[in-house]
Amino acid sequence: MKKRLAALVALALLLLPAARAEGYDRFASASDAALGALTGALDAMQRRVYVYRDFGDTENHFTQKAKMAGADDSLVKDMDENWRDFPYEGETCIRCQQTTALGDWGGWLFLNGWLAEGETAPRLNDGSMDGQGLDLTGAQKFTFWARGETGNETVEFFTCGFGYDGEWGAPIVEHPDSAGKRSLGYVKLGSEWQQYTIDLTGADMRSIACGFGYVLSGDMSGAADSVFYLDDIRFEGDFSGRDAHPMLRSYDTDNIYIQNAAFSYDNALAAMALLSAGRKDEAVWLLDAFVYAVEHDRYHPGRVRNAYAAGDITAFPGWDGAARLPGWYDAESGNWFEDRYQTGSNVGNTSYVALALLQGEAATGDRAYLTVAASLMDWVIENCSDDTPGFTGGYDGWPEGGEETTYVFTYKSIEHNIDAYAAFKQLYARTGQKRYADAADSALAFIRAMYDEKGRVFYTGTLDDGVTPSADNLVLDAQVWACMALGDDFAPYEDSLDAVAAMRTPEGGYPFCMSNANGGWWAEGTAYTALMYRLRGEDEKATAALDALVGIQLDTGLFPAATVENLSTGFGLFDGSPWEYGAAPHIAPTAWFVMAVNGFNPYAFPDGGR
Repeated sequence: MKKRLAALVALALLLLPAARAEGYDRFASASDAALGALTGALDAMQRRVYVYRDFGDTENHFTQKAKMAGADDSLVKDMDENWRDFPYEGETCIRCQQTTALGDWGGWLFLNGWLAEGETAPRLNDGSMDGQGLDLTGAQKFTFWARGETGNETVEFFTCGFGYDGEWGAPIVEHPDSAGKRSLGYVKLGSEWQQYTIDLTGADMRSIACGFGYVLSGDMSGAADSVFYLDDIRFEGDFSGRDAHPMLRSYDTDNIYIQNAAFSYDNALAAMALLSAGRKDEAVWLLDAFVYAVEHDRYHPGRVRNAYAAGDITAFPGWDGAARLPGWYDAESGNWFEDRYQTGSNVGNTSYVALALLQGEAATGDRAYLTVAASLMDWVIENCSDDTPGFTGGYDGWPEGGEETTYVFTYKSIEHNIDAYAAFKQLYARTGQKRYADAADSALAFIRAMYDEKGRVFYTGTLDDGVTPSADNLVLDAQVWACMALGDDFAPYEDSLDAVAAMRTPEGGYPFCMSNANGGWWAEGTAYTALMYRLRGEDEKATAALDALVGIQLDTGLFPAATVENLSTGFGLFDGSPWEYGAAPHIAPTAWFVMAVNGFNPYAFPDGGR
């Protein structure tokens, strides 16, 4: 009887509004640091537009290169944009090599380029069509870092000026840059990295096709073989009025497969963490990015991908108009590759984006967020329903490529259905439309079916038949998220939290799964478990988990994904390799930590729509 009463009290506490309650104030500085990491990254995107950040980085603009040459173009060598010896910052820099001869000249332009409809290979700008320049209004200066191989290299560096005669400054194409060439003139490089700045005061930056360029002249540079290096090339200013749609990079990592990925789930969490802290302006940047992504999908509007390109996802001017997706360049072939999971759409990620949009609508009153959230959950109903309760997993791959590039899933995940349940329940509360009530009931029926009465735990989901439980792996989120999302409906499953308590490691953190084959613990799961305990009024358990997290918080304010380099999830990837978390800084635990300290339940809404 006492346990039943305690459970009911705990469930009632889950309905209380968010607040930084007494006893959690001691985590304020750690939470502020975490929040600062998120807002700082977003602010940097509004104040910097990169020409080159690192090789293959999706924050790079002006990615198409045009050779300029005088009498002998063989003297102008191809640049190596993946040079890894002694970069100024990051993993790579650009190595430039050119032989100059008296009376001859040459160099390179960094252009925006353009992409013809139905084509996959971008073309170089020729100035014959409008709308191919970036709007960089607000740019105050252009900066880059350079060094010479020996320290005697003499180079002219410049920005803007596409389509103008180099000597007289007169336009020679129909649609030149809105600003003429801004140059440092010829400078002699040193052998150490040095920053150079071009003042853009007074420049008309409304349409810029040439982001950067350099030229060497035999008359100025001497008859010699010149080798020099470039890095961290960018425009700086206040670009807040620019129509940009920023997405936060999920991991600070050199793992080529995920280093350009802004995972949708992570960014949805970040948006809700910002809302929990009253940072509506920054939250709106992310929410508006999701609206853009859904409305400008490469296949068709109305769905959200599992990940987008880190940085501004807005299509480059003159390209195909679709939200930019993540991927990586192969250094040897120069080919661009995409990951089948990242370009796919699953129910859990879709539902979390819908939850973030619904929280945004509740906080700002912007009905556009409600409209887009509804379209996403309509996609779930239309694409992930079968004749049994719950919703199937979605799909990986590229539906725009046809059936042979699309990998449709027939299994069902409890995590996906927990998220979908909360989103559908709130949509019904906001719209009164019966299909959302029916969908919520379907998801709830599936969640209930995944409870093992004997083992007193929730299964992870089903096998490919969509019905048979998958009982091989006991995971943390199935128990914790069920508690946070179900409210009063969680009462019959209170015993599942015994499994959560049993997962706690000696260090005070929580792993991804009960087996935890490789040891260590998971920062994200520990943060949302802390939030669950806090919402239940179990403050001792909540603060112990938060203390463990504070102990691993990085100087940047972020948290590592895990405390080991190979944290086991108990699941495998599609290629048969184990799915594991590493120790790279990750925005998901950072966002969950902020929400835990602020007592913000992403599954609950202030108007009672649960």
